[in-house]
Amino acid sequence: MGIINILDAQTANMIAAGEVVDRPAGALKELLENALDAGATRISVEIKGGGRAFMRITDNGKGFYRDDIPKALLRHATSKIKDGNDLTEIATFGFRGEALAAISSVSRMEIISRHREETAGTRLTSDENGVVMVDTGCPEGTTVIVKDLFYNTPARQKFLKRDATEGSACVSAVSAAAVSHPEVSFTLTVDGEKRFFTTGDGKLLQVLYAVYGKAFAATLQPVEYDLDGISVSGYVTSPDGARGSRSMQMFFVNGRPIRSKTMMAALEEAFRSYLPHGKYPGCVLFLTLPFGATDVNVHPAKLEIRFADERPVFSAVYHGVKSALQAKELPPEETSFSQPSLEEMPKAEFFSKAETEKAPAPEAPAYTPPVWEPRPAREAPARPTFGGRDFSPRIGEEDLSGEAMLKFAQPEAEVPPVQAVIEEKPYYRLVGELYNAFLVVETEKEVLFIDKHAAHERILYEKLASRKEVHSQQLLAPISITLTGEESAALLENASHLEEYGFEVEAFGSDTVLVRAVPGTLAGTRDLKGILEGFAADLAKGGRVSFAEKCDRALFTVACKAALKAGIPNAPEHNAWVVERLMEDASLRFCPHGRPVIHPLPRRDMEKFFDR
Repeated sequence: MGIINILDAQTANMIAAGEVVDRPAGALKELLENALDAGATRISVEIKGGGRAFMRITDNGKGFYRDDIPKALLRHATSKIKDGNDLTEIATFGFRGEALAAISSVSRMEIISRHREETAGTRLTSDENGVVMVDTGCPEGTTVIVKDLFYNTPARQKFLKRDATEGSACVSAVSAAAVSHPEVSFTLTVDGEKRFFTTGDGKLLQVLYAVYGKAFAATLQPVEYDLDGISVSGYVTSPDGARGSRSMQMFFVNGRPIRSKTMMAALEEAFRSYLPHGKYPGCVLFLTLPFGATDVNVHPAKLEIRFADERPVFSAVYHGVKSALQAKELPPEETSFSQPSLEEMPKAEFFSKAETEKAPAPEAPAYTPPVWEPRPAREAPARPTFGGRDFSPRIGEEDLSGEAMLKFAQPEAEVPPVQAVIEEKPYYRLVGELYNAFLVVETEKEVLFIDKHAAHERILYEKLASRKEVHSQQLLAPISITLTGEESAALLENASHLEEYGFEVEAFGSDTVLVRAVPGTLAGTRDLKGILEGFAADLAKGGRVSFAEKCDRALFTVACKAALKAGIPNAPEHNAWVVERLMEDASLRFCPHGRPVIHPLPRRDMEKFFDR
């Protein structure tokens, strides 16, 4: 006598419920996906008792045909696919045909539906007494009511959490559906209280505001990026909006909310130089790619998917987020930090005098004999001062001789006067330095406390990472560094790429590399050999990012080691230069490792403290 039993339909459905409907939020998610697949533009959700006591989902989708309603409670009965070939390109949320059968087996369910092509609706009830179906009047669409979830499975009820916890999970499920479809209007009511409402006008930011509140929406900045047929869109939080957990990281692939380690890793890699350890960015990122490039049939609750190739997905998300973070568009309140820029100081001295920008010469008139009459002296414009010292060149005091004299020897009528345009500078003043580490700057509205090491580190990193105008400095004596085989290979195989950053390297023996030139930013830096050894070690580390991204990441450490050190006094000119660079670029607010550079103390707060 055999021992293998064929389970009845009810038992099989209860087993399926253990995988598909593990809690009220799981049942709610499945029902919401059915409503979206039906083409609904308005969805109303009401829950009570954490979703375990009562759930009602009403939509205005196309509804059930009367003949299909009895089939809806059968396992693997679905209108989404017809055979196994359809599994390769699934464009709907549901496709297995298990949800309604599983939910009805562990609850008391009621379905009221009318297809838009029919004049009468149908009401189906399913409970411990069986299935009953009758005609009824109802609007187009479907209403599903689920009561007493898991009433017949005490073991499952025992593992459910408090109603408040289960209710929060249900709210998260509805929130994810509302965010993934801003073109659909959602209404959520919890225990008789309306939780949120979305208009369905397709504006994602308004949905985020309605669902997650003003505080979260105010920290978001847009992402729009396309790479090799993969589109990334949505929002990421600014570095100031970082959180202590990953709870606000939301990823969607072709509109489906998922958990993706690949997308999460790409997001956090892009934020690496903006956030300190223990802080995480928030995001609402949509990834759009061909349906055939994903496999959604790998998780019982369809919360995870598999990509045919993860590398382009990682690259698209990484570069999309990185581009958003590097955007130079500043909010209006930060424009007060703009200042006329100084020329970059020599890297060996960290400071130099500014050079006067010469106006373009007018078109030369017909030659006339030079006139050697002395010209009246011109009044020089006001000279900028930094740290109490004057570093501007003195106009009109140059020694003019030879060709320079001929340039100014033309008659006055032939040379149009140069009109100096002096822009009004927003006020700031470098007050001093605290503990040889923190610079204090006064502005009209606040006092800024600046970490000089973090600030200088960020300034150097931006110069090193920018390859638009690289100035390479030839070394008087090449530096010889001994590396491992992997490290030397990483340098030599990418020598041409390193030249774009200002490095010139060549082989010198088996595991020795000669460095003949470095970026001008590093010229004169102490312990340059040690910095280069660390740079090579960072480049040799593995990872999914390209060599260019590895190079940028390795420059974090290079900038850190070359920057001004906290606790060591510096000349006032050095501090003034750092402050000037920060004031002219309001985006320099975090060091490459993510630590903050500036802490503002509003003037109004000080006045309140002293009762002024």
